[in-house]
Amino acid sequence: GKGLIKNAKDGWGIAPRTAMGQRADGAIMFVVIDGRQPGHSIGANLYDVQQIMLKHGAVIAANLDGGSSTVLVKDNQILNKPSSEHGERYLPTAFLVFDHPEQVDIPNIWNGLGPEDIDPAKW
Repeated sequence: GKGLIKNAKDGWGIAPRTAMGQRADGAIMFVVIDGRQPGHSIGANLYDVQQIMLKHGAVIAANLDGGSSTVLVKDNQILNKPSSEHGERYLPTAFLVFDHPEQVDIPNIWNGLGPEDIDPAKW
């Protein structure tokens, strides 16, 4: 519940960001910020992300992989505007959130794929 980043100079500059946090009541929060796109969004620094998390009651938070890995999907639709110049990327990890997880069947989309089947331009 206390920010450890003291000012905007700390961290890795301005970029697309993805972070998650947790409030004292156990609720999990995510923040997704586009970036590297003048006229749309330049992004945020880690201090900005920290301040957003604190404003919404986070008692703990973590910066995740950002950059062109910053993607928010709902109902199979990308909701944000990722910064990858190569389009949609293959992402090996994700947080999946469901209203009724017991009713969800998630197929392994990597099953049966070999290196020759993956477009390296999307990495």
